[in-house]
Amino acid sequence: MITPLLLLIVVILSVMALDGARLYMLRGEMQAQVNVAAQAAAGEAQSCGGQFVSTAVIQSRALAAAQAQGFNAEDGTLQVQVGLIEDADGSNVLSFRPVNFVEESNAVLVTYTRSEPISLLLPESTFGTLEMSVNAAARKEVTATISAAGGTAGVGGDGSLLGSLLGVVLNQPGFSLDPTSLDSLENATVQLGDLLSTLGVDDLTELLGLDADQLASAIADVGGVAAPVASLLDDIATSQGIETIKVSDVIEVVEATSVPEDSEFPVYDLVISLVLNLAEQQQAGEGGVLALPLNINDLNIPLIADIETVDLGLHVGEPPTVAIGPARQDADGNWRTQFYAPDVTLQLRASAEILPINILGLVTFSLADLEIPLAVNAGGGRGYLVAADCAAGSSNTVEFTVDLEREVARIVTGSLDSEGELQSSPLDADVGRVSLLFGLLSIDPLLHLDAELDGTVPGVAETVVLDPRYDLYCDPLAGCAEVGYEDLGSGLAGLNLGLTVNASLLEGTLGGISLGQVLNPVVDLVEGLLADVVVSLGDALINPLLRTLGVGLGGISVNVSAANQDAIQVIENITVASGQG
Repeated sequence: MITPLLLLIVVILSVMALDGARLYMLRGEMQAQVNVAAQAAAGEAQSCGGQFVSTAVIQSRALAAAQAQGFNAEDGTLQVQVGLIEDADGSNVLSFRPVNFVEESNAVLVTYTRSEPISLLLPESTFGTLEMSVNAAARKEVTATISAAGGTAGVGGDGSLLGSLLGVVLNQPGFSLDPTSLDSLENATVQLGDLLSTLGVDDLTELLGLDADQLASAIADVGGVAAPVASLLDDIATSQGIETIKVSDVIEVVEATSVPEDSEFPVYDLVISLVLNLAEQQQAGEGGVLALPLNINDLNIPLIADIETVDLGLHVGEPPTVAIGPARQDADGNWRTQFYAPDVTLQLRASAEILPINILGLVTFSLADLEIPLAVNAGGGRGYLVAADCAAGSSNTVEFTVDLEREVARIVTGSLDSEGELQSSPLDADVGRVSLLFGLLSIDPLLHLDAELDGTVPGVAETVVLDPRYDLYCDPLAGCAEVGYEDLGSGLAGLNLGLTVNASLLEGTLGGISLGQVLNPVVDLVEGLLADVVVSLGDALINPLLRTLGVGLGGISVNVSAANQDAIQVIENITVASGQG
């Protein structure tokens, strides 16, 4: 009796061993299927899927890949979830957290569950079935370094307007940048690794906590700029107010974003951000406006405007930042990577004249030293990195999409208050001189002038696909690629100037001649002068200065100077967080 029992036991054990091997192999097949499914679907998550991301597409990609690997829906169920792979508690252990909306996602979790008999030969009623479940999560994401601080705009010429701004914040009257230095500044980049090494810190988190003077000095050392620009950066490092500025005021990194050391920053954008941060600190004096000295001969103002002098003031509401992050939303539905164009307003006071001109063959009219106060809000705006179509297969390029919100640009007669807000007020003055008989008879002033200008460029929200696609390859000599979008606005050409001129004569007659008939021609002359002054200042001063800072009147420019896409990350049987974000 013992021998048959032993034989039975041996047979049962052999069958169970075979079934164990079968189940082990089956589990391996299941794991392979969820691995390829997760990898195929991860490229369609928000962080890499381009402009049009949907859960349906993600699920179909996962199912198609699993079926190609041998999955059959009759054998079990395949569950596909979108979410985030993250180190939630700082323990360096990654987990998968499902999210409420696909726009938050950077990863896909695929779970395969099936019920399998423990044995195919032995009775299922005796040995039962085994519930088998495997999962795999895959993460695919690209991070971009993006800004709207003027890196694509270029200022050209001799940089006199930028030099004027630099001269004020550095307390160096007459400061200027020659064309060679300006070109060096506009085209230079600096690598994160070089900054970390020079400053003696281990990572970007430590760098962000440093003072901005250390950043300026480090860029001067490793930025590859011409000697005058390096000297400029050294001056920035010792300028008034720099001690209140942190690197994090200049470079903004989305939480938990990995930034490789070969990432590049545009030196021009960093300098503009530093300078405008300094201007913001130094404008706290009377009126809240930083006065910028100008040489009117450098402005190339058309002679038709007859502008004698111009005073210029600048108010910084919000300096720009260089942002680094992915193209996805947070749990509150806000885009994680946001960047800002400089929020600046200008205050101008121009003195203009009308040279003596004969009117109706009767009298001579002239106007001297008409003070024209103007206040300008450039509009500026903000942007969001909303989509990235990642590199895949043999392609090594990424297509970035941004949402831009350009605020209303406005120019008015008036001034700025201490907060930089436009205070509209009419030009109210007694002006003009009219004469007869070669000046023997004259009236001065001739008329009371009430003139008001209120022009706007409407705000615009638009989605822009950056073209061409960004090449992830960084050449050892030429450095990384850059891709940008320039919309510097149409300047004053896009404004409805809304100019209103009202005038009344202070005297009715001159030498027995009624002056009523000269009123309309005089008003036409004054209205033409005001329009010429505004347009000329816009072309020669307002637009060039704003473009120097990365904005235009009603426009915004965007520049992607670096991008990093890590290899796709696959984690088998990852821990799944219980709650959603």
